[in-house]
Amino acid sequence: MGLFGIKLKLGMFPSTKKIDRQYDALVREYEEYLAYAQSEELARFEFLNKHINSPEFEEKENNPDVSRAEIDEVKNEFKRIKKSPKLIAYLKSKSREAKFTPLKTWKLEFEDHFTGDKLDYKNWLTRYYWGDKLLKDSYTLPGDQQCNTNGKNIGVSGSKLSITTKVEEAKGFIWDPEYGFILRDFPYTSGVINTGKSFRQMYGKVEAKIKVPKGKAYHAFWLAGEQMTPQVNIFKYAKKKFYLGHFWGNIADYKGIQKDHTKITGAFAGRYYIFSLEWTPKHLEWSINGVVYKVASRGVPFEPMYIAFGSGVENDTRLSKQVKLEIDWVRFYSKR
Repeated sequence: MGLFGIKLKLGMFPSTKKIDRQYDALVREYEEYLAYAQSEELARFEFLNKHINSPEFEEKENNPDVSRAEIDEVKNEFKRIKKSPKLIAYLKSKSREAKFTPLKTWKLEFEDHFTGDKLDYKNWLTRYYWGDKLLKDSYTLPGDQQCNTNGKNIGVSGSKLSITTKVEEAKGFIWDPEYGFILRDFPYTSGVINTGKSFRQMYGKVEAKIKVPKGKAYHAFWLAGEQMTPQVNIFKYAKKKFYLGHFWGNIADYKGIQKDHTKITGAFAGRYYIFSLEWTPKHLEWSINGVVYKVASRGVPFEPMYIAFGSGVENDTRLSKQVKLEIDWVRFYSKR
């Protein structure tokens, strides 16, 4: 399939900060709503509401032999609970319960907000999955000029993860399809992280809030499987362009490896955006800040895949100063 292009302008995206605030507020409200739904206060309110509006209670009220103090005690308790701020908030939420549909639709399976002062190594590898499996070390892919330093270029600060691509010499391994892993010198350093050993999932929605820096390094957020393909680029940013797409097939088949990518120009580095992929058995759907920019139905993966982030310098690029990719959070959901 050909490479399609989209030209973006400022204002085409909803505000990233607004989306974040709305999501956090919705989650808090939903948690409070569910908690109150199981509360003793709500159970008592519903019991009293049913009791006060029953024929039996009306008969009691009209019976001169029944103590007025007993009747008033029940009514006053009902009025008191009816004024409860928690009940008022619950009833307000219940009247617009439809807004909770996204939270009811998606179950959170994996999340990292990068709190603390270092990466959670239970979640993340700091080298390619196959480097860890075969080499027990980091390596670089053909076509790249950076040495992936096995975590030295990865930082966590202010609840954000950073991958810094630096102009500095280093020695490391590169994968050569003919000769295997070869030790060589590199003019740059950078890093990758992935959940290849800790978390994989088939189908769902994965998203991350990311700020791509200005500069000539490339940056990527993708899903990978056990082999070279399939691979889904939630985005790859290079030469001031975003690429949304995926690879599938087998190099040994007559069709070889196939790809379907959409190129986005005019997107603005230096700003946070929320990049999302919805993955079903029938299609892949790419979104930026909730706006859909690509849908594909060919080559949809049907195996568990893991999350990966990385930065680097392609062979036809020269980097004059270091740049830093920043990731605020990442989430992976399954469909309920």
